[in-house]
Amino acid sequence: MDRLVLRDLAVFEAVARHRSFTTAAAELGISQSSLSYAVGQLEQRIGMALLARTTRNVSPTEAGQRLLNTLAPALRDIGDSLASLQEMRATVSGSVRLTMVPVAFETILGPALKSFKDMFPNVRVEVSIDEGLNDIISEGFDGGIRFNTLVEKDMVAVPLTQSTAVLIVASPAYLEKRGLPTKPDDLADHACIGYRFVSSNRLYRWTLAKGKKNVEYGNDGGLVFNDGAAIRAAALDGLGLAYLFESQVHNDIASGKLVPVLTDWLPTLPGFSLYYPDRARTAPAFRAMIDHLRATRKR
Repeated sequence: MDRLVLRDLAVFEAVARHRSFTTAAAELGISQSSLSYAVGQLEQRIGMALLARTTRNVSPTEAGQRLLNTLAPALRDIGDSLASLQEMRATVSGSVRLTMVPVAFETILGPALKSFKDMFPNVRVEVSIDEGLNDIISEGFDGGIRFNTLVEKDMVAVPLTQSTAVLIVASPAYLEKRGLPTKPDDLADHACIGYRFVSSNRLYRWTLAKGKKNVEYGNDGGLVFNDGAAIRAAALDGLGLAYLFESQVHNDIASGKLVPVLTDWLPTLPGFSLYYPDRARTAPAFRAMIDHLRATRKR
C-alpha cells in the first residue's frame, strides 16, 4: 500500500472522530488546509465522498462511517504497539556477552550494533572477538556466532546467513612475479599463506570445487597465521596467495590492491548462526539482541 494512503487514512480518522477539521488539525499539529487536501486525495483514490462538509460541521458519509468503524480500532492497535515498543526500549536493561570470529563481527554484529544501542540504550554489550572456538558456558557468554556446521547439537541455533563467500587473492605485484594460477595444480608453484586454527592447532586446507570435482589443498607456503587480518595484510604486501572471506577483501579488490584468482573453483562456505545454551533461560536483554539480529538480517 502507498505510504501516502496510510497518512491520509490517519488524517481522515482524526477528522471523522472529532467531526472537526479545526480540532483534528490541533491534535495532529498540521494546518486545516493540509488536512482538507489529504482527505480530498483519499476520496479521489477511493472514488467516493467520505466526509459530508457544511459551513458548520463535518460528519462521515455512509461510506466514511464504514471505513471509520474498521480504521479506528486498527489505528488504536498500532498506537498500542508503538507504546509497547517505547516501553520495552525504556525497560529492557542488563548485559549481553557474545563471542565470535572477526568476520562474524564485521559482517553481522558490527553493522547492527548502532541500531541496537539506539533502540536499547540501557543494555550493556560486551563482545569477545577472536579466531578460537570459546566454550560459552564455562566462559560466561550469553551466546556466540559461528559457522552453522560448528554449532554443537545441544545448542539453540538461530541461522543468520545462508552461506559465506570465499576468494583466493593476491597482490598485482605478486601475480606479475609468480604468474596467474588457472587450476588447483598450479598452487604447488605458489606461496600459499596458511591459516592455523587457534582451538585445534590444525592447518586449514583450502576447499576448492568445480562441478563434481572437489579438492582440498594444503600448503603453508612458508608463512602461517592464526588471524585473518594478518593473512590479508601479508597478501597486500605481496607475500603470497590468501584464502579469505569475500567480505574481508571486497574493498581491496574494488581498489585494485588485490586480485581474485581461480574464481571458478571457489565454493561458498556454510552460513553463520547465533547460538546459545537454553531458550527457557534467555534474559530479556539477550532476547532483544536475538530478535534484533534476526530482523536486521531480513532487511
